[in-house]
Amino acid sequence: MLVSLGSIINEPLFRSARPKLLAGAAKVAESQVRWVHPSEVVQIASLLHGNEMLLTTGEAVFKLRPEAQHAYLQSLAERGVAALVLEPLVPETLIPADFIAEADRLSLPLYRLQSTVPFVELAEKVNRRIVSDQAVTLQQADEVSQYLARHIASVGPNLRPLLDMIAHALSVRASLVDLAGRVMLESAMPGTAASEDEGVEVATDLFVGSDVAAQLVLRSSGGFTRERLEVIADRLGSIVGLAYAQHYRPSAVQLATTSLLQAVVNGAGENYVVELAHQAQLDVEMPVCLMVFQSYDMSRIRASMERVLRQHVPSIRTYLEGSRLYALQVLAGDEPRATRTALVETLRNALSGISVECCVGPVVDGVGRAARSLEEALQLESFAALNPAEGRVRDASDYALERLAVKFPDASELGEYVREQLNGLLELGQPRSRQLVTTLLTWLDTGCNTTATAAKLYLERQTLHKRLGKIFALIGGDPREDGRILVVHLACRLALGVPRGHEPVARGLRAPSARS
Repeated sequence: MLVSLGSIINEPLFRSARPKLLAGAAKVAESQVRWVHPSEVVQIASLLHGNEMLLTTGEAVFKLRPEAQHAYLQSLAERGVAALVLEPLVPETLIPADFIAEADRLSLPLYRLQSTVPFVELAEKVNRRIVSDQAVTLQQADEVSQYLARHIASVGPNLRPLLDMIAHALSVRASLVDLAGRVMLESAMPGTAASEDEGVEVATDLFVGSDVAAQLVLRSSGGFTRERLEVIADRLGSIVGLAYAQHYRPSAVQLATTSLLQAVVNGAGENYVVELAHQAQLDVEMPVCLMVFQSYDMSRIRASMERVLRQHVPSIRTYLEGSRLYALQVLAGDEPRATRTALVETLRNALSGISVECCVGPVVDGVGRAARSLEEALQLESFAALNPAEGRVRDASDYALERLAVKFPDASELGEYVREQLNGLLELGQPRSRQLVTTLLTWLDTGCNTTATAAKLYLERQTLHKRLGKIFALIGGDPREDGRILVVHLACRLALGVPRGHEPVARGLRAPSARS
């Protein structure tokens, strides 16, 4: 659940800290908070979902160079953080004027607490309120769902009475809308709803098998916030969908699309897949890529996730099996790989606030080879994260070396390979070994660009050059000069992120993954 930033600022405990708004005033009124999170970690943005209020003393941030401070603020703004709240350990600490100016430029609400209040107390109090609001909403939705289920069990799946029961229980207008936006059925209580330009209206998809068959639309005259009504609609959508399934008949194309994805997931032969693609009216020669979405609570979030997918990727085709949602995307146009790159960025932005992990497979030439793209996408789930910026979406292109290495049947051979390439670095011991291997990998990832590497590691260029000189001495020279860039790059990747199921080839170097 989300609560308004303004209501949190007006909490008595928060007011006792005498919060002073330094920047982002224009955004305060519309900012919503999902969670209050204390953290001193500078590179925290990739671990957030969005809409967090971040509490920090600023100790780590203000030790950075101004450019790195600005990068920190930009990462929070891009992630959709609701507000940054500073409580310096030393009351006399001055917050840099350019830090405040950058936050204001990014429209990121920035507060300073002028009195000391323990972060734990602030976080506990506000988060308890958020959880309590969510529990009340879910309880209300479940009560209505049980009411509908009892009616279906005793009377049958008649849709009009179900809509009337929803309208009566929640004082809303309830409608069933087809995929073209036409109203098929509406509750008999339209008088409780607001006029067309007032109130809140939300829609949730009704699924029949793997197909989106219709939408349940709820409209309130003001008794609900949008998010609360969305939670209730998603909860009710499953029970109304069961009733709607008794009246729904999927088209031949929908049936063929479901069969196609099911065949790809289950490893059917290429000829059979191509035949199903023809029935699903797909161009079998067009390049495609497969995606896998996984969540511990897929049944609950599926409707909202599919809605986001169709909004941002209208031509996507999906198939649900267990806790995974599989998706196929035809990559139309003259540059399929560029289209796929844009797709990955679209997914990263669209899924940032949803509790789901997505792995995107490589481009394959034609739907007949879709199983290979799916296999490579599933492979990504076993790799340690390499790039914090990837967020919820992992791209097979970023793990090309790892995907190649994992095909080696004997992991001990990989260990020997890494030791052969990086032995001098590995003998230094923690934490020095990890620091230098990370530096080398970052330099290689940026195409040997020292300026970009220094910015990513928050280092002075002179310090970076000294490190690189030390590294080259330990690995036998500059890999650009002896043609070893590829082999050294692969060794660094393996040393810092071995696929699960293999023994670490550089024991102790790999940091715990945020996904573990």
